[in-house]
Amino acid sequence: MLSLHDCLGFSRLTPEQIEAIADHEHLDMIPAAEWAEWVLDRPNGPVIVQCLLTDQLEHCRAHGDIRRSHRYQSGLDDFIRRQSDDG
Repeated sequence: MLSLHDCLGFSRLTPEQIEAIADHEHLDMIPAAEWAEWVLDRPNGPVIVQCLLTDQLEHCRAHGDIRRSHRYQSGLDDFIRRQSDDG
């Protein structure tokens, strides 16, 4: 049986990015990691993930969740940086 740690190790995303996806999609972390990997392999998948990360960041800011907004901003910045390095 795979643990959360195992799933995070297999993912192309950081724990912060997966946490943001889990929060946005109302999923636990392991299903969120699986969903993200599936989406990233689709046409426009990285764009979809970036939009979702941005949306969740804006949600946290709008609700005054400063701690998460800092974590999610870091995750979004890292995602954008990795996408520009890959493309």
